Amino acid sequence: MIPTDTPGPPPYADHAKQLILRDVLAIDRTRLANERTLLAWLRTSLMMLVSGVTLVKLFEGILVMEATGWLLIPMSFLTAGLGVRRYLRTSALIEAADSD
Repeated sequence: MIPTDTPGPPPYADHAKQLILRDVLAIDRTRLANERTLLAWLRTSLMMLVSGVTLVKLFEGILVMEATGWLLIPMSFLTAGLGVRRYLRTSALIEAADSD
């Protein structure tokens, strides 16, 4: 039977702020997943840029293909910017959670 009127903090309270190996590895996996996600955004952006330039150069004179190519080029820069923004925001959240 456990007495209910014991004064003081629970016996594990002084260890609550210490990270164990499992927690450290989870944080590392989260950081690596964030980096992989950034690389996927950049890879998509690069593919859009290359596709846009290819459409513009390869299909000169075909208005629909050129328009699609010219649309893909700025979209690739927008995609890269969104990916970097997402990476930085998520990285800041990870660091804030890690410092708590």
